[in-house]
Amino acid sequence: MIFGRHSVLKRGCSTWDKGQMPPGEFQSRLEAVRREMARHNLDALVIYGDNYSFADLCYLTNYFPKVRGGVALVPRNGPLSLLLNIGSRDVPFAKSLTWVEDVRASNQVGRDGAELLKERGFTKAKVGLVDSGQGFPLPQLEEMKSALPEVEWKPHHSLFQPMRLQKNARELTALRGAGKVLNEICESARDFIRQGRKEFEIIADIDRLARDKGVEDIRILAGEKRLQPPSSKVVTDLGGHWALYLAIQHDRYWVEAGRTHILSSDSKLQSAYQKAQEIVARMAAQLKPGDAVTAIDEVARKQLGEFYATASMYGLGNGIGLDQWEAPFLTEDDARQVGSPSVGAAVLNENMTLALRITFETEGRLILFGDSFQVTANGPVSLLG
Repeated sequence: MIFGRHSVLKRGCSTWDKGQMPPGEFQSRLEAVRREMARHNLDALVIYGDNYSFADLCYLTNYFPKVRGGVALVPRNGPLSLLLNIGSRDVPFAKSLTWVEDVRASNQVGRDGAELLKERGFTKAKVGLVDSGQGFPLPQLEEMKSALPEVEWKPHHSLFQPMRLQKNARELTALRGAGKVLNEICESARDFIRQGRKEFEIIADIDRLARDKGVEDIRILAGEKRLQPPSSKVVTDLGGHWALYLAIQHDRYWVEAGRTHILSSDSKLQSAYQKAQEIVARMAAQLKPGDAVTAIDEVARKQLGEFYATASMYGLGNGIGLDQWEAPFLTEDDARQVGSPSVGAAVLNENMTLALRITFETEGRLILFGDSFQVTANGPVSLLG
């Protein structure tokens, strides 16, 4: 899988477009979650999220941590609470990003989470724990559990996965909006990518452009022979070839793209890049409701031949949405790499969204092409337009 360095602090745009994602959307999600809680006989849920893995927390509250993490307490009945690892002066800003009214600051969410559960009367309850990113700091988690010895804790880390597989109309609007922004970044980046420029200068220009367009977070990997995170220590001049991977978070939702910039008249590299685009198109042709998810990987394996090993090392694709990597995964190994207990779905359904990519080496150079797609009854539709 393609992994980039994640931000210690999300320093991009942080707003809530209530016209695009109104409070009523979260009420309907809450009702679905509470039906699942009743089915599992849970009195409450504790959902953990942080600035790296926030999808489940955000799905229900619209809040995403900009730094560190936080928990949502979801009772089977009654109002929700958010306990966030922020300072008290940041609470008003945090409340502007969520419909949840009870927002509290904490520097020890484990200890204070236990107090919150006691306050709400859950000292002898059955409490589900949702931490799909496995990011809850273990000392704090143990502190919360030990302070509530009569609570029956139930792990339900995959509880949200089925709900998030198929995107509804509002989510698709957000994803297409993110895709439009990413496409603009990809197009404008061409002006920055010139022979003789320093790699870190180009990456800085792309990052600034993305921030100007309102992205909440961005991942950039680039290189001539392998994809690498940005580094000010890489001061080499750009030659005649550069592979660039971009993923952005915009209005909470992620989309990704891969492009290879060939700045010379090397016909072999041009031909290889064309081949990469054709293979992604053939993989995308499998994105039809009712088709097996494994068919995507099978097409790639057949088309890539000896290049399959390198391509699979970078990952051929995965679901994308509130998580940069989410179900459905193409293989069990891909799921394991991101800590998912399963691929999530064996069969594609309408309005699933996936990122597909092809990465291989030829002539000592890395070739990359990727795009993000929506599954529709009429076939794949690029989220980048």
